[in-house]
Amino acid sequence: MVKIYQLTFCVIVIMMMQSCYIKQRSNMSFVDRSVAGREAEIVSIKMPMFLVKPFLRKELQEEDDEMLRLAMRKIKSVKLTTLSNARNSDRIQENYKQFLRDEQMEEYASIISDGDRITINAQTKNDKIKKLMLGVSSQEGEHVFIEVRGNFSMEDIARALDSYEKKKK
Repeated sequence: MVKIYQLTFCVIVIMMMQSCYIKQRSNMSFVDRSVAGREAEIVSIKMPMFLVKPFLRKELQEEDDEMLRLAMRKIKSVKLTTLSNARNSDRIQENYKQFLRDEQMEEYASIISDGDRITINAQTKNDKIKKLMLGVSSQEGEHVFIEVRGNFSMEDIARALDSYEKKKK
């Protein structure tokens, strides 16, 4: 009976660890190998916060940082997808915009700098941000997409950024 519990525990741990592997395929539905092309390089990472929290706690012991404190309390998971040498950047952008519409995400900011497009979108519920999407796309076919899941407000973000600006001075 004890061996069954041990085996079950090991299987659960392996399944949980599998979710934070670095993968050579996309972990976001709008990035597809058929659209990006065979020569495109796709790298994806997903990190559940329960794996990151021990490192953040250690960092907080060394240095009091409001942004780390926010991350520990409010963020549940982070997904990152990078795409290089994409064959059809326009189609990837269309898929990304459709994904944002399907997820009912509001655009908070859109910046074009040196030909690179940076977008910040959020899915909110009762004035709380549940999902934050950051997208960076260049004209050369380079893309970075970051999805942050959590339960935080704009006030939380403003407070963390304010403490960062004070610390920077």
